[in-house]
Amino acid sequence: MDTKQINRKMALHTASIVDALKSLTGKKKDEERICSYKVRKYKHQRIIILDCKNCKSGSSSITDPACREYIFQILNCEPAANRLVLSHLFDRDYEMENLDFLYLLARFINNIHEYKNSEFGMQGEQYKARKEWFLSIINASTSDPVKAYSEIREKIKTLQKSNTQATIESDFISLLEKMISSVPMLADRIKGEVESPEYYRNIIKSLVRPGFSTTRIYTAPPSNTEFLERYEVQRSCGRILPITIYTLTDRPESLYFTIPPEYDNMRPVELEIIESVRKKLMRHRPKDINFSESANSRDYFARLGTQMISEEAREKDLKLTPDEINVLSDILAKYTTGLGILEDVLSDERVTDVYVNSPADINPIHVVVDGEECFSNIYLSQDDIDSMITRFRAISGRPFGEANPVLDMDLPEFKTRVSVIGDPLSSGGLAYAFRKHARNPWTLPKLINTGSITPLAAGLLSFLMDGQSSVLVAGGVGSGKTSLLCALLLEIPQKYRILTIEDTPELPIENLQKLGCKIQAMNTKSAVGGTNIEVNPETALRAALRMGNATLVLGEVRGPEVKVLYEAMQVGASGNSVIGTIHGASTRAVYERIVNSLGVPAPSFRSTDAVIVAQNVRISGTMKKKKRVVEIAEVTGGEWEEHPDADDIFNDIMVFDAARDKLIATDLLDRGGSELVSKIAHKWGMGIDEASLNIKVRARIKETIAKVGELHPKFVESDMVMKANNAFCLYLEQMQDDKGKVDFHGVYDRWMAWYHDFVEKNR
Repeated sequence: MDTKQINRKMALHTASIVDALKSLTGKKKDEERICSYKVRKYKHQRIIILDCKNCKSGSSSITDPACREYIFQILNCEPAANRLVLSHLFDRDYEMENLDFLYLLARFINNIHEYKNSEFGMQGEQYKARKEWFLSIINASTSDPVKAYSEIREKIKTLQKSNTQATIESDFISLLEKMISSVPMLADRIKGEVESPEYYRNIIKSLVRPGFSTTRIYTAPPSNTEFLERYEVQRSCGRILPITIYTLTDRPESLYFTIPPEYDNMRPVELEIIESVRKKLMRHRPKDINFSESANSRDYFARLGTQMISEEAREKDLKLTPDEINVLSDILAKYTTGLGILEDVLSDERVTDVYVNSPADINPIHVVVDGEECFSNIYLSQDDIDSMITRFRAISGRPFGEANPVLDMDLPEFKTRVSVIGDPLSSGGLAYAFRKHARNPWTLPKLINTGSITPLAAGLLSFLMDGQSSVLVAGGVGSGKTSLLCALLLEIPQKYRILTIEDTPELPIENLQKLGCKIQAMNTKSAVGGTNIEVNPETALRAALRMGNATLVLGEVRGPEVKVLYEAMQVGASGNSVIGTIHGASTRAVYERIVNSLGVPAPSFRSTDAVIVAQNVRISGTMKKKKRVVEIAEVTGGEWEEHPDADDIFNDIMVFDAARDKLIATDLLDRGGSELVSKIAHKWGMGIDEASLNIKVRARIKETIAKVGELHPKFVESDMVMKANNAFCLYLEQMQDDKGKVDFHGVYDRWMAWYHDFVEKNR
């Protein structure tokens, strides 16, 4: 245990003694308090809460001298607290380094008051003037210790510059130096010129929250930030959520900064209405509503909240428009049946992941924006994280506790997967990871525009999907595996049937069905936190193999059921093809995991046609990560040794060139040497040259769609790409001669003419 921990432990012990003494003094002590406050204990925390709602002085801000004076007196009475709360319409929370600073200032006030009766060894008017200045500084310190410290420091500098050798002056300087050195750490905190109250507002930061929320935020960015960009997120009922991204000047990181309207610019009467209605709703629990169904409860409370807000506004003689009532009702639902400010962040389409590290109340939430992780100005409270896990446990029906410290589930209303870990796995308390599903299925043209793949790679992948190849998409967490898998599914001709097997739904099944895909989803027991009543993945896979001819899609290849899968692939019982994702940073890693870790015989692995590897790449070693497909490799045919080396069973078709930040075709593709392309060509009754032309035509089509999408983004979305793919398939059928040969140049020309008209009509 280090010195800081020992000091903190001793301080908490002292605090408990102080609390015991207070309980003995009873009401008399309460009457002597200079400001109404209470101390709340929560686990290892002591929280001082000042009730500023009925403050006689009317002050409720640290920028007010009277409020500061009360705060410093209270801190001197309460030797150890983890948080100081000024409770009003908005609660202001001071904690960590900000509260530590306030404690230092309180200590400074105490220390310099001990010098009040000091003598200076001088007589007459000079003594009187100096004594008057000296006492004024000490008295002023009770409400403004920062200014007092600064003026003492400046006085020392002035006297030292006078180069006086008088013993009296030297003694006086020595006295002043002792006063400001009584709290040595203040020297590092109070620097340069000081202007009060701006100093207290800008340097001592508070976390802010309205009374009906326990989530706290900083309402001003720290001084070590520079503005990068600003955008707005449109919430339901017309609410606008402003988002600002700042870069940090002293480390390679960014700040995701947002202030919801209820934290900043709502009228006090509106806040009072929300709080009043919220308290009434907490007592309102109708028996005919299933509150484990989040969508049901939210819709119910939104409707009931609208009615109650209207009534409350009439009682307060406040006129609200229907739009204003809907906004207040939506905010109310957010803090009763929703996820609070967290759901605002999840509504940001640029945010893909949200992480809550433990202990949650002292760590800001982290968000991933466009692939880059940022810290935020948002702090969830212990109440927030406790209430969330209670709700998630009820919704999922899965156990969670010390015996089962992992919960993994889907939140359909937020299109998000959430994973929770708790004690003893997470010794600091509950930790959450929210990973959002794509609102719209990704497409190959969209991946071209993000730089993940090249047009030629898109053409090759489209060719492989149309050729019913069995493909594994490999990569690490957050490398874009599922996004690429979605894009590949759109390249399967719409006439063919698809079966998907997932333990946690991530694929946008409903969206794909709306596009006309013949797709059937199957859900299995979660790999973590599942229950015995859920279907085992191996059972689900055997059921899928009996459901007729279809492309089989596995959300993730990771368990013993993979043996069944490869047995089916080997005898052709799995239908057209198998597509799945697997964790692995390279083709070698994929092979070794499937053969060595999951126990699939090496000869069975030959049923895999290709492996596509995706990674998060740091171009030129910069901190910014970019999702890239770094390898497309085929599995070789021919004779294998009994235990072949992974390097001998793969041929690279395309590889990533980091210097050029793009996938490059190898000689296998350039010179028609790919075994997989030849296999598909043979199956289709065409030559290798025709197959190469097929790939190039597909590549040119994908490139055309991507270029149009740069000007009009909707043309790279799934509905538009599906129509373009369907047109291509139709022209392939139409442009065959009597011998079944296809004029690919003619297909391209006709498709281009069609697409030109299509863009003009839909632009």
